[in-house]
Amino acid sequence: MNSNKAIFAVLITAMLIFSATSNTLTAASFDCKKASTKSERMICNDSELGAADAKMAKAYKRLRKALPRSERNLLKVDQRDWLEERNVKFQSCEEPDCHIFYLIRISQLNPLEQAGFNCQRASTRSENKVCKSRLLRHADGRMVAVYKKMLMSIDSADYVNDKRQEQRNWLKSRDRQLQKRSCGTSCAWQFYKKRIERLMDEMLYLH
Repeated sequence: MNSNKAIFAVLITAMLIFSATSNTLTAASFDCKKASTKSERMICNDSELGAADAKMAKAYKRLRKALPRSERNLLKVDQRDWLEERNVKFQSCEEPDCHIFYLIRISQLNPLEQAGFNCQRASTRSENKVCKSRLLRHADGRMVAVYKKMLMSIDSADYVNDKRQEQRNWLKSRDRQLQKRSCGTSCAWQFYKKRIERLMDEMLYLH
């Protein structure tokens, strides 16, 4: 990772962690006195990672609370899988990459969103699938918000056009994926998460 990318990642993480009225970092989401794994100790020994962990946990709880009971367990399993992935990644990741890992997760969960399009005008099977799911409405809104933020970070008009075409291609791919009967809410959520991660990586790459 180049130094500019690393600096930008830290700045973005800071913006996500700090509120407009607070100048202090938040503790981790768990009791650091009971930290028993390498990842937990890393989080407890790094104030920014600790704050990111607290921010992520708060965002997770807020999103889960907003979901219907039928989708809460889906998100719970997804969070458990993410924590397992974090524990593996933190065995070897360098500090900027660890921050980015949290940054992407926070961006997937927070803030709570509605779909990026008007559900009253949903006309395709994929749009209807999104609109029927609170989790997918959130995922679509998060994806659109991150996509717009990524576009704003680009200086070149030609590159903006390239990214817009890439987004149109992704939407076509999303429609094909979500139209499959075998692709339920969990499948669609994973598809959206990957897009958000790709857009966040793009923003970091641009810096």
